[in-house]
Amino acid sequence: MYYDIVNSGERIKELRAARRMTRQKLAEQIGLSVDALRKIEAGVNGAKIDTLISIAELFHITLDYLVCGCERKAEVDDLLVGLKEKEVQFIRNMVLNAVDNMKLLTE
Repeated sequence: MYYDIVNSGERIKELRAARRMTRQKLAEQIGLSVDALRKIEAGVNGAKIDTLISIAELFHITLDYLVCGCERKAEVDDLLVGLKEKEVQFIRNMVLNAVDNMKLLTE
């Protein structure tokens, strides 16, 4: 596997579209100009690691998926689309608590 800037840019564009987010809004949230983001999405330029990390955090995906296209857990990710950050954190905490409780059952 390697960093294919064209495929990575397409994934970024798809993630943005799935959130019904404008290029302007995404660019603002990750600290890029709209033109820089357009070039990344078009595969003209690759993204800096800091930019990739910001995008991964914003869309709750892994860098592996963003850079290499490794399959993401679509069912869970799709459930989180459109939720506010507090709501996502609440759900994550619930899942972590459930996992901890399941560990107690096996002890």
